[in-house]
Amino acid sequence: MRKAIAILVVLSLVAFAGQTAVNLDPTGNDGDMLQYDNGTPKWVVWGGTYRGTWFNVQDFIPGALDGYLEQAEFWFYHSDNYPWDTSDVYLEIWNGDMNGPTVQLDQQMVTALHYVPVYGTYSGESCTVEQNFWAVANIEMSSGGWPSLISDWAGSAVAHSFLSDDLIVWEPWAHDELLSNWYIRVEWNPSDAFENSTWGSLKATF
Repeated sequence: MRKAIAILVVLSLVAFAGQTAVNLDPTGNDGDMLQYDNGTPKWVVWGGTYRGTWFNVQDFIPGALDGYLEQAEFWFYHSDNYPWDTSDVYLEIWNGDMNGPTVQLDQQMVTALHYVPVYGTYSGESCTVEQNFWAVANIEMSSGGWPSLISDWAGSAVAHSFLSDDLIVWEPWAHDELLSNWYIRVEWNPSDAFENSTWGSLKATF
């Protein structure tokens, strides 16, 4: 039992290794994007081979179920003290609930840029997602966890940003026990089953 606990502790330390604090101007909130981050960057993180945000659209639009994505937006940060060994990264979309991604819907290789949004784009309803889905930065092309992703330091009540080294075990991203959120945002649209009038009134409210 003690050995198992020790292994879990070591795995947690590995998952959370590789972060540094930053003081940057707030990026604000994008009204067209679903986002859990609070718009104020605090951490640059290169721990974990996979860094993902779990989205539940009902957190933003009560009653909404499936829909489709037009864009996924990821923010990276290149610190001079921790240079990247590659700028290539896979942006991935998966269906799956809070326990982790289950079915991959899309993967695009992009070149990460320093402190500006990098996008995965989707045509029409080509990337249809369920009520619960994930947007994931797959860093497996790097030997050290780069390009590094930025997060806030929000102290959220529910974990939505996670790290993994194997796509199986997902650990919530937290620092000093405060749950924080990646700068991963998505532009989501409802399916035809969600009436346009309902969607329009809810989008105006939120």
